[in-house]
Amino acid sequence: MVAWHTRVSILIVSWQRADLLAQCVQSLTATAAVCSEIVIVDNGSMPPLQPIPGTTWIRSEENRGFAGGNNLGLPHCSGEYILLLNNDTRLPDLSPIETLAAFLDNHPHVAIAQAKLSRPDGTLDTCGEFLTPWGVLYHHGYCQPDGAHTQSPFPIYAAKGACCLIRKSALSDVGHLLFREDYFCYGEDIELCHRLWLAGWEVWFVPTAPVAHLECATSSTLPSRTIWRHYLSNLLATACSYWSLRLWLLLGPGLLLFLCAGALLKGVLPLRRQPPPTFIRRRNAREFLKQTLVCVPPTYWIQCFTRRFHGLYR
Repeated sequence: MVAWHTRVSILIVSWQRADLLAQCVQSLTATAAVCSEIVIVDNGSMPPLQPIPGTTWIRSEENRGFAGGNNLGLPHCSGEYILLLNNDTRLPDLSPIETLAAFLDNHPHVAIAQAKLSRPDGTLDTCGEFLTPWGVLYHHGYCQPDGAHTQSPFPIYAAKGACCLIRKSALSDVGHLLFREDYFCYGEDIELCHRLWLAGWEVWFVPTAPVAHLECATSSTLPSRTIWRHYLSNLLATACSYWSLRLWLLLGPGLLLFLCAGALLKGVLPLRRQPPPTFIRRRNAREFLKQTLVCVPPTYWIQCFTRRFHGLYR
């Protein structure tokens, strides 16, 4: 087997926050003499960030958002697998990447594997996202202590783009597109995963050594209304692009209620979105809903309401 580090490209998009970027790259290079190819996109930072030696450096003159920044860096990634990594993450060592790569090697039907993420207080960040009968996403494990529920791999509806490994060849089945650039930020990873499920691929959570995630360290500098307008618009656009009538009847009422509540509370209107990419659909939603639709206790919805309307997290 060819060494994993020769087949993995690490893609990091950074807007401003040179301090976070330096710490993220240091966590990649401090624990091993040999590391994967690291591609960094300076996403319109002003003043421009200083290039980091030993990385492939790409400069965008404008902020293209998380979606556009990653799309700009993708052609420069030569690896078989692409690790999307937020600039506000810290790896304990390179073992999470090795674990994710080994999982994709052994599971050729899986397009994306998400790592275990931890919050600054030591509790879990999301360990994958599931759909619920309410049409709103359930973030598995969020704010909970690590435990038995995250010790084995399992299929998920969507992976969090803060730290996940993508099989590059799978993108050829979903329009040769990583993210839809009209999404800009938030929900672009959900749209990609839905596209991949429809195209016949799967998305899984893989237990790794915890990757520290600071949450919103970059996006918190954006106006709250801007973030919420993109987030709500992107959820609606994904549903309009890919949901069947059956899925709308099942999940639509709850989703629309959530979107309307968010729009009213935040005072935002939906953004217009471009048509979705064209690709061959090899699976309908009913097939993967068996693996990715879950019911959650009422206490989750209370927590979801209080946290969601006071801030977003990636």
